Amino acid sequence: MIKMRDTTCLWLICLLIGQFYAQSQASPVESDNGNQEEYQDDDYDYGDEDDAGTDTVPPVEPASIDPPYFEQEFVSLRAKPGDNVVINCDVRNFQLSNAVMWYKNQTIIANGQIAISNRVEGMKNNSILIKNVTPEDADEYYCLVLPEQIRQHTSLMVGARLSILCDGLDITDRSQTFKQGDHHKLECRTYMATSTNIKWSLNGHRLESSDTENGVIILDNIDESNVGVYQCLGDDGSRDPPHGMVTIDVHYSPKVSTHRHHVNAIEGGHAELYCNYRANPIALSFFIKDAQTLQISEKYSIKNSFHEGHNRTTLLVKNIEASDLGEYLCHAENAIGSNEVKIQLSYNPETPQFEDMTIDGNKVTLHWLVRSLQPLSEAMLDYQLTGSYTWSTVTVLKTQHHNQTGGIWKITHQMELKPGLWHAHVKTKNTHGWSNFSPDHEFQIKSDDADSSIDDVDMPPPDDLVRAGFGVGNVAPTLVQLPGITLLSVLLLRLQL
Repeated sequence: MIKMRDTTCLWLICLLIGQFYAQSQASPVESDNGNQEEYQDDDYDYGDEDDAGTDTVPPVEPASIDPPYFEQEFVSLRAKPGDNVVINCDVRNFQLSNAVMWYKNQTIIANGQIAISNRVEGMKNNSILIKNVTPEDADEYYCLVLPEQIRQHTSLMVGARLSILCDGLDITDRSQTFKQGDHHKLECRTYMATSTNIKWSLNGHRLESSDTENGVIILDNIDESNVGVYQCLGDDGSRDPPHGMVTIDVHYSPKVSTHRHHVNAIEGGHAELYCNYRANPIALSFFIKDAQTLQISEKYSIKNSFHEGHNRTTLLVKNIEASDLGEYLCHAENAIGSNEVKIQLSYNPETPQFEDMTIDGNKVTLHWLVRSLQPLSEAMLDYQLTGSYTWSTVTVLKTQHHNQTGGIWKITHQMELKPGLWHAHVKTKNTHGWSNFSPDHEFQIKSDDADSSIDDVDMPPPDDLVRAGFGVGNVAPTLVQLPGITLLSVLLLRLQL
């Protein structure tokens, strides 16, 4: 019973509270039906201006926009003739309401992306493109941004009046590296209103026009001879003609040489064999004998040095004996290739080398030098007039033993010859054998105008001009004198200090 009564009281309290809450929150309702109908027909009321409890929302204003501007008002561009140049209009805060006009100096050349001048092309970003620029395109350009009337100036300079192209690429005042055997074309172009005469030079020496037709040089099968500084001059008759240069380097295989292909030696002595070489990139060099690479030992020493613009490798052969004689190879190789030269070590005299000569009228005196550690026993001189089919020979069978210093002998021969172009070479013999003939030496005997009419009378054929022979073995020398020429068979062998 007690519990039920408590529950009933609780419900009564809740009902009273609910009615009080409903009366305080409900809007008053007019009891007049006419007024009620009028209320329902009214439009929705968005607020009462007299209601102090209602907040007023302010109108939305558009955000402020910064005007367009340029970070740089003045720009400089430098180009070479033939380049394609883009001139930008670097405007910031560019809006749809803005427009761009392009001017060259005071002349309009583009309206936005629409080109007015045929020298320019409009681009989507309001830049302009000038293709294959010429010196005439050099000027002041500016883009004008409307309606703010702000502008950016661009100074275009087309400085080069001459360009050097290699296979179509501009290499003016640059360096190029080619490989041995390559093929390239150098072309010199000028960009001037006046005509020019293209002149090429290599290492300061003028190249023939036949090699530089139309300003073009063809470098075919390139090697070290093409290394150097190529200069091009566009001769327009002015005091300051356009010019340019390019430096050419070439990677090539070693070029190996020696002045002593035959080296004379004496048993128990020492002998030096050497070779000179040039290579790019640098080469590795060594000596070979009987297919074996020679190493430093008691028999051999090897030295590398630099001599008169060449790399030099020298082999010293010690305590020479018969097994040391024979052919040696000086071999050099690099990343491009290899090369070698042969050197013969023997007891025979070395190949004679021409020293000098004097000519006095029809009389000529010739001098050769010969290396031989052994005494010379014989020498043979051959000479020939150009146009003749045979050689004439002078020999000496017996010679005196001369004092020796360094084993160098000097051979001197004097003779009178008919005017014309002559050839002469000599070989020598020591106690072991003959040397090779020296290289041919050419010399000219000039004609005497006073005697020219006499020389033309009763002149025998060229083959019969001079034929002087000496016997063999113990036969005494004999001299044959033919018409029109006198031969002085004087052959002196002596040591040159």
